[in-house]
Amino acid sequence: MASNKFIVSDLDFDAIKLNLKAFLQDQPEFSDYNFEGSGFAVLLVTLAYNTHYLGFNANMVANEMYLDSADIRKNVVSLAKMLGYTPASAKSPTAVVDITLNNATGSSVTMDKGTSFSATIENTDYNFVTNEDISMSPQDGVYKFSDVTLYEGTLVNFKYTVDSTDVDQRFIIPNVNADTSTLRVTVQTSISDTTQEVYKLATGLKSLDNTSKAYILSETDTGKFEVYFGDDVIGKKLLDGNIVTLEYVVSNLADANGVSTFTPKSSVGGFTNVTVVTKSAAQGGAEAESKESIRF
Repeated sequence: MASNKFIVSDLDFDAIKLNLKAFLQDQPEFSDYNFEGSGFAVLLVTLAYNTHYLGFNANMVANEMYLDSADIRKNVVSLAKMLGYTPASAKSPTAVVDITLNNATGSSVTMDKGTSFSATIENTDYNFVTNEDISMSPQDGVYKFSDVTLYEGTLVNFKYTVDSTDVDQRFIIPNVNADTSTLRVTVQTSISDTTQEVYKLATGLKSLDNTSKAYILSETDTGKFEVYFGDDVIGKKLLDGNIVTLEYVVSNLADANGVSTFTPKSSVGGFTNVTVVTKSAAQGGAEAESKESIRF
């Protein structure tokens, strides 16, 4: 009877090959074989490669199961999700400015969300936008929007029509460089009923009930973010025919950091004679949170 045993702890290719060879040599049927000069050498190499691959794969799979050792981003994100942590998205550079309308009239003026300003750094033009409607009334005849935050990038929106029969429907922000801090989620009742409700980002479960107009944000395995809604137990459930609008800024990340001169691309609140004074140059633009940051 053969006495040789496999040493399963040896996962190195050469060690696996030697173990297989020793095992076969210990079998009476193969005691007189020349393992180096026969077709058995090819079989031994094939078996050793196969065993080595399986061992390597098992090791990598085990590593990806733990936050400390995982290397693939989607696995790091998934493990962090189990702890209730959502990674930070890409960030748009932001600047703070004062905007004065020199020829304005009226008791109040509103600067619409998405009002665009141009800025240049290193001979490259960048677009900055406002992310909310801002109204003001003149003070001593001066029409001035104070401490306005401008976001670098393009303001875009994406719409979904809710369909519960579509088992694969997901509400995904389709741009990987979307700044989720600028995200605004609205739900329209239907295509014929334009009543809209604004949903807020849920920061915890304790304050949510079946009427809460809240959404949950999560990073997908492609690096894009997905919006989840409630189920009428935790958060209000969407109904078939509801139209979900995701509005957000898509950024060029850190490229526009440092820009400090801004020029309106069109009228502001309906007026064209505009002076922009920068209080804080653009800063904060960055890529999505790194794996190491998420892990920490």
